[in-house]
Amino acid sequence: VPENMTAWLAFHMLRGSRQIGYGTLSPIPFSEIMSYCTHIGVDDAIERQRLAKFVMALDSTEREHYGNSKS
Repeated sequence: VPENMTAWLAFHMLRGSRQIGYGTLSPIPFSEIMSYCTHIGVDDAIERQRLAKFVMALDSTEREHYGNSKS
């Protein structure tokens, strides 16, 4: 689905904005997601919320996998 590609690209662009500490990854900061929305011209509140949900879901899944692979 083309609109999912925007979330996938956003996730990959924002992965580096996480903090790393004590062997764990912090979530991608919400402020970074909103800045990315501004950067790509997403100014509709519903679209921003949708993109944020997708990015946070991808982020959560990756962090869960990272945590599981460490143990």
